[in-house]
Amino acid sequence: MEHKDEYQAELFLNRLKKKYKELRKWARKNRISCFRLYDRDIPEIPVSLDVYEFLPEDITNTLECARFLSEQNARIAENDVSVEKELSARRYAVLYLYERPYEKPQEEEENWLSLMAKKAAEVLHINCSHIIKKERRMQKGLSQYTKNENIPAAVKGIVQEQGQLFKIDLSTYLDTGLFFDHRPLRAHIRDTASGKSVLNLFCYTSSFSVYAAQGNARRIESADLSNTYLSWSKENMTLNGFTDKNKYIFTKGDCVQLLNEKKSSANPDDRFDIIILDPPTFSNSKSTQTILDINRQWQDLVNDSIALLNPGGLLYFSTNSTRLSFSQELITGAGTSLTVTDITAQSIPKDFEGSKCHRAWKIALKK
Repeated sequence: MEHKDEYQAELFLNRLKKKYKELRKWARKNRISCFRLYDRDIPEIPVSLDVYEFLPEDITNTLECARFLSEQNARIAENDVSVEKELSARRYAVLYLYERPYEKPQEEEENWLSLMAKKAAEVLHINCSHIIKKERRMQKGLSQYTKNENIPAAVKGIVQEQGQLFKIDLSTYLDTGLFFDHRPLRAHIRDTASGKSVLNLFCYTSSFSVYAAQGNARRIESADLSNTYLSWSKENMTLNGFTDKNKYIFTKGDCVQLLNEKKSSANPDDRFDIIILDPPTFSNSKSTQTILDINRQWQDLVNDSIALLNPGGLLYFSTNSTRLSFSQELITGAGTSLTVTDITAQSIPKDFEGSKCHRAWKIALKK
């Protein structure tokens, strides 16, 4: 068993070395400070590894960030050897172990995961204490949002992504506050949001809203059931300089019910030019009596969202569910007043190439 673990550890090490050399250059070139380095590439090693490079603690806005990164890149170009030491001190990683299809003794599993973490730390040139180990099991309810009460100390910081800043918490919850796989779609929203009204449903920490605001959207409403994530959303918006309460609205509520309320509203502010619909696969939050199962209810959510679009409006629908059976025939108005386009291929970033991280569709309402 020990020999097998060491063999897998070497496989993992070699794979990480190859990918890190490539992705690190790509990330820096594209102003990305956090990315996925490994995602179950080798079947016998069912883990994912996400890399984060925090900004220095005294960086508190986008202008300071731009200035700092420009100076840092200049030092890198000049082969300043002290830069890597500074980066290593601010570099962390989250190592997720995915649930295996068979039982393995807990002690053996912990030892195995610690060995993989050691190899990851070696490649990333960081201390093993900078590797946060977590387990991803079959999703049940809001398990990915459940707070971890057993952490020794919270690991938090600010990262920048394509010019935007985001608060990250690596330790308190299973997820960290930013889903990397939607980076291309966020950039697309930023590039097309100018002068538009935007509704961000199931907004989580509102990364889509931040990008839309950066793209000069006229009005943005971010909706979520969680007070924790709405507070986090406001922090992210403030970090990027977006504080106008008349332009940036945060709505606490069940998004299923919210859609129904807005459908029956005559208020023009309840109609939107762009709607982002990226719901969880399953939710049975104690905060609502509604149980959400996206595999059964996706068409209702999509059709209710379409009902809120202004003429010429766009709905972006995405899901992480591999079991969802999408059918254009179930969308009201498809083929007549609507154009439905599968945009999955162009919405997958480089660090997720070859994976099935999500599927996405653009649904356009004709003018």
